[in-house]
Amino acid sequence: MIHTIAATWRDCLRDVHAHFKREPRHLHPSSDCRLDLVMFDSASGANAELEIALAHPWSSDTFPKSAEIDGAAAKRQEERKNSRYKKERLPGGMSVSLIPQLLEHYRRWGEEAWKFLQKLAEQSSDEFGQPNPREFLDFWRKRFAIQLQRCNASVIRRKALALCATEEFKLDSSSTQFFSH
Repeated sequence: MIHTIAATWRDCLRDVHAHFKREPRHLHPSSDCRLDLVMFDSASGANAELEIALAHPWSSDTFPKSAEIDGAAAKRQEERKNSRYKKERLPGGMSVSLIPQLLEHYRRWGEEAWKFLQKLAEQSSDEFGQPNPREFLDFWRKRFAIQLQRCNASVIRRKALALCATEEFKLDSSSTQFFSH
């Protein structure tokens, strides 16, 4: 699932001609941290490290809050990612420039991911070289929304197949009932 969102981010970065690497393993050799994308940010002259994740508003660690506050699951996951990578250092003592790319399953964007997409939109141009941030945002929000729907469908399909595989819900070949009573 997450690989489809990562692929969409890669396509988005290509659209603005950004230079990036997928899952570089050499940046954090002494830890289990594995970034999804590292891109060169020409504005700052440094690398920006992208950690892509999906936040689940219904998960047990965020549910009560996410039911009351829009975006709470994405915010919580951003905090986790920032905390995890805050301790990491690049070879040579440079600190990590992490930009968590969080999306909630219901299309809510994490704050840092949304700011990053807006920054990319400002760098975008149309086929004639004219700035087009509004069209860029509209196009990529739709692309991400489609990928999220695919991810959600995949989760539902896997859970349904797992449920159907249990003894309680196996169909009797002569039965027309789907669920036992």
